[in-house]
Amino acid sequence: MENSLKLYRIIMEFVWQSGIRFHDLRTLNVFVWSIIGLLMSHQVHLSQWLLYRTGSAKAASKQRQLSRWLHNPKIDPLTIYRPLIQKALLEFAGQTLYLALDSSRLWNRFTIVRLALIYRGRALPLTWIVQASQTAKVTFTDYQPLLVSVAAWLPSSCRVILLADRGFGDRRLFRQTRKLGWHFRIRLKSAFWVYRKGKAPSKIGRLMPAKGEALFLHRVRITKHRYGPVYLALAHVQTPEGYEQWAIVSDEPTHLTTFDEYGLRFDIEIVCTQMTKTRVFTI
Repeated sequence: MENSLKLYRIIMEFVWQSGIRFHDLRTLNVFVWSIIGLLMSHQVHLSQWLLYRTGSAKAASKQRQLSRWLHNPKIDPLTIYRPLIQKALLEFAGQTLYLALDSSRLWNRFTIVRLALIYRGRALPLTWIVQASQTAKVTFTDYQPLLVSVAAWLPSSCRVILLADRGFGDRRLFRQTRKLGWHFRIRLKSAFWVYRKGKAPSKIGRLMPAKGEALFLHRVRITKHRYGPVYLALAHVQTPEGYEQWAIVSDEPTHLTTFDEYGLRFDIEIVCTQMTKTRVFTI
């Protein structure tokens, strides 16, 4: 229990300095013990959380108190989480931040869209939405508010690079990212059209180089709307599941490190990539 008490003091101080206030100090107390239970048990089961809570109350009483807190309709999760994450982000002032935009399916009934900060091999969720959906497809209108919200929370001195998979290949996202002053590394589908000066239009799939080679296209335009100029990085990248075709679009000149940057997106899924022994072609 000594570790629990030490962690209690640290978290209580952090929460209080974040400016979070509850209508009752007992509510704040239960909130902090909930965080401790989650951190120390590595589980979401209340029966495990209470093992790390001090006090003479019986286990059943502690569990009921935790449950009542979680089901309290007066508690707004965003009101609590926003000041906490804003305070944490102050530590990243002046740094380059990689933000991953990702979607996941739950029980074939819901789709979660989340924007997370990549940090030390993990993804720290910044904000998210959950919507009932029959498919995993999400639209720009669905997730655009997430980008605007997080932009207001980040320290102004940060350099931000957005990472996203093929499902987010939308010129409206490219424009929004640049409007926010961010950069992007986004994977595209092979059906995207590429327009190069002095050459006939071609789909990305036809431009993909052979395994062991990488192709970099600078100042090209993409989609039938000819969005650009942008920069492309094309290659077959080795992953645990085998070779995959990666076509990464960037608002900045591309090179081998572009694949490394985009690969950070997989810290949500913990996937490793390799770009060894690669021949490079830049156009």
